[in-house]
Amino acid sequence: MIKPGIVLAALLATTGAQAGVIDLGSMMGGANVYTAGDFKAHSSDVEGSIVAGGNVTIQNYAVNLNNKKAYGDYAVVAGGDLKLTSGAINNGKTYAGGATSLQQAARVETGATQPLDFAATSQQFRELANGLSALSATGSVESLWSGAKVTGSGNGSLDIFNVSADMFRNSSHWMLHGLTAGQTLIFNVSGSLGTFNDGGISFEPLSGYNVLFNFFEATEVNVRGVIGTVLAPNATVKADWGVINGNVIVDSWNSTIQVNSNHYFKPVDIPGFGLEPDDPAQVPEPGTLALLAAGACAVAGLRRRRA
Repeated sequence: MIKPGIVLAALLATTGAQAGVIDLGSMMGGANVYTAGDFKAHSSDVEGSIVAGGNVTIQNYAVNLNNKKAYGDYAVVAGGDLKLTSGAINNGKTYAGGATSLQQAARVETGATQPLDFAATSQQFRELANGLSALSATGSVESLWSGAKVTGSGNGSLDIFNVSADMFRNSSHWMLHGLTAGQTLIFNVSGSLGTFNDGGISFEPLSGYNVLFNFFEATEVNVRGVIGTVLAPNATVKADWGVINGNVIVDSWNSTIQVNSNHYFKPVDIPGFGLEPDDPAQVPEPGTLALLAAGACAVAGLRRRRA
């Protein structure tokens, strides 16, 4: 059976699927930003690729300057219309399910086939967020002297923290204990509004870790200055300035925040997370290939439960 609320992306390689491995890069085809709906922005850039289930409307904007393609060879994938007014789409093809309009911008090679199922992928992200939120915490986060004190288990591999968004909203600094450089930190952040800005907190102390902020309840996120990946599949981003360093998965985007193609979330194995041995689920034939690293190919697979 499938454990409640959990659908995972299996890490597919020459050795086959590995249950329990959370591989966001494969789930989003190697993109820098994934939105279930529209992506709208101006006067900024995304250093990697954009995959959006709705319209992509950008102005005075640059995409994929750092050549982080999605689904093999795409800089932009739009389920709806694609409109760019002044700017550049670099290092890859575009796909649009609707019309394409490039004004004051160089023409880009287009692809004829949509490389993913947006409805299935978006649902997978929502179930993943819910599944992660149900995991037991291995560490703690508490407020101390206007800062956020993060205490890990000391095991040096993976720590999970369950915390309210209010904790980070007013924090001004981090205090890290019981952690090992390079380990994975998953913060399950509850609350309808996810923001880190009011206290002016700097994320530099987290730059040496593999970090995921799971806003499983949020309908809006404002996380300017983040170092780490943002998983908020039900949320809209509307902030007007700032930077995110990592992958971004949201419902919709209407923001000038710059998104940098660094600190992508690395695959992590969470023992016991995913499909149990007696599960009747099957892996369908892969429809697309995602280039996740130079010279390496992985399949963006979706696990489905039989009806």
